[in-house]
Amino acid sequence: MSVDIHAHGVTPGAGEVEWDFEEIYEEGYHGLTEAEFHEHIDVPANAPAGEYHITFSIEDEEGNIQEFESHIDVTA
Repeated sequence: MSVDIHAHGVTPGAGEVEWDFEEIYEEGYHGLTEAEFHEHIDVPANAPAGEYHITFSIEDEEGNIQEFESHIDVTA
């Protein structure tokens, strides 16, 4: 399972830094046919507030990939 988070049209202000996130999670998910995602993702305190796009990609043992997309709001 991989997670990709990035912003669309969010411009960092004074003291803020552009933030995106990509991580692959294998431990605890391998071989499962169903799972709940309970990983903690730290958003830096100096990340710009705004709407971020999040994509979950899940690859099975045969190489088939299913993606789920959503948006999250990062607030100050």
